[in-house]
This record gives sequence, structure tokens and C-alpha cells, in this order.
Amino acid sequence: MIDTSLREHWEREQAARTRLRNSLPRSWRDDPRPKMDDVRELYVEAMLEMHSPARIAVIGDDDR
Repeated sequence: MIDTSLREHWEREQAARTRLRNSLPRSWRDDPRPKMDDVRELYVEAMLEMHSPARIAVIGDDDR
């Protein structure tokens, strides 16, 4: 049996990545430099994280 509970989340994340990649300037998308693939993906991941809802860290036993 396959757990599909995260499928919708994964599909939304993939669609967001595709939109971000397509929104990059053509000069970035067509840049032939070998490391530019990494730069593009790092940028896409950073933008995705920046636009995600804030994650709140929960602190257990705070002794203040």
C-alpha cells in the first residue's frame, strides 16, 4: 500500500518550483555556465522558502 497523504503538498511544491523557474530572466535560464544550474536551483529553493508560511519553533520546557 502506498501512502498518498503528502501527494497534494508535493504537487503544489513542484508547481511552485516550475512557476519560479519560468519567472527567471531568460539570461539566467539560458546561461551555459556549468554552475548556473546550481545557482538557479538555489534561488528557486530560497524563494520557495521565503514565500512559505512561517514555521514557528516550539520550545519545550522554558525555564525563564
